[in-house]
Amino acid sequence: MVKEIIVLRESGILLFHYSVSGTRRLDELVAAFLSAVGTFAKEVSQDRITYMSFAKDKLVWEKQGDLYFIALVLQEDSGEIHRVILQELSEQFVSKYYSELTKELPDSKRFRPFADVVETTLEKFDGIPGLARRYKTALLPSADLRRLKKSLAEVEVNRDIHRGSLITFGGYVATSNLRAYELEAVLDKIGSLDEAVTMTEHSSLDKGTQFLFVRVPERGFCSFVVNAGLSEKTYLELILPFTTLVKVTGYEDVRLFEPDKMQGPITFYDYDLVQPLYNDDKLGKESQIMFAGASQMMRTGVIKMLDKLSDETTVTELHEASSLPREQTDEILAQLITKGLVRIAKIYPVIGERDDRFVAYLEVIGIKKRDFDVVDSIWTYCNGIHTLKEISERTGIPAGRILEVLRALGNYVELSNERVLTDARQDRINS
Repeated sequence: MVKEIIVLRESGILLFHYSVSGTRRLDELVAAFLSAVGTFAKEVSQDRITYMSFAKDKLVWEKQGDLYFIALVLQEDSGEIHRVILQELSEQFVSKYYSELTKELPDSKRFRPFADVVETTLEKFDGIPGLARRYKTALLPSADLRRLKKSLAEVEVNRDIHRGSLITFGGYVATSNLRAYELEAVLDKIGSLDEAVTMTEHSSLDKGTQFLFVRVPERGFCSFVVNAGLSEKTYLELILPFTTLVKVTGYEDVRLFEPDKMQGPITFYDYDLVQPLYNDDKLGKESQIMFAGASQMMRTGVIKMLDKLSDETTVTELHEASSLPREQTDEILAQLITKGLVRIAKIYPVIGERDDRFVAYLEVIGIKKRDFDVVDSIWTYCNGIHTLKEISERTGIPAGRILEVLRALGNYVELSNERVLTDARQDRINS
């Protein structure tokens, strides 16, 4: 999901800003971005995905000439697909405003109408970055994708056709309006389908509905959730506009994307946080749906772990609280992340200024001498730039011990999930 998009001159001049919600967080990050991107540019070639991660979000950017096209998107979204979107926007922006861009100080008001182009482009790709988080995805040219999505929406207007999708024979999702658990059921099913048309019930579906699968030669399967009880002929007539369009849509320029997969043994850093992405009630309901077909051992483990979860639960605390073998904890955690129920977050400790108020605060809480020695060693690094792991490596103090002391400091410490991109404290120390 795109939250904001800006067009920025390499010199720092902001030409265009688009925000879905009206916020302007990217404006605040411009200076930090330009400072950091110089370092990135030396390490990352332009033909690779370029992004900068935060807690819940990340920056993805594309550079054309002296212009940066930067998108603020969800952390889980496919950076590569968003880069494709930015490439399309950059081509349109430069083409549309070429003469204005030749000026040393262009009038930013001239670029405001580009918001319409942004919204039209994002609409073409609606839902695709989210799909690519978890599934193999076939990204069609935007014009083809727009036509397919429009046709699918028109078919779904009929009261007997609820939701549909197009999936290639290789299992790549081209477009889908199916719910997550429905799409997973479809992906499991299509490998065993031989008939041109198949109708089947499924335990994941609402009562009175069923799946309809239609094989389109050389393209894939059109899959729908439909009301049960109609004839096969009637269903085919209702979805005919969509299946006809699928037949004439070429795959010559399709781009295939694979979701990120963990290689080798699954393992997580003990002192990263595991954070729920829903409140308790919704988390419980979603987990029941997502793990309905899992083994009893897996379902029991999920319940144990979610019961112990809070915003500040570390991996090791979750492991200890669940009383499960570490291998099982890691496997369940990987499943929870894959299914979009929890996320892993780094800890970026921030300790307030060491002034008279800080000294008074330490006297009030009665910090022990051995704890103060830890504070004295780590304070320079607790400025939001370094992760807990990095601080541990730099000071030689175990991460668990650092976290124990930081929590003892209470409100004077912020355990941020977002890296600060400027080192203001270090600047003051050096000056």
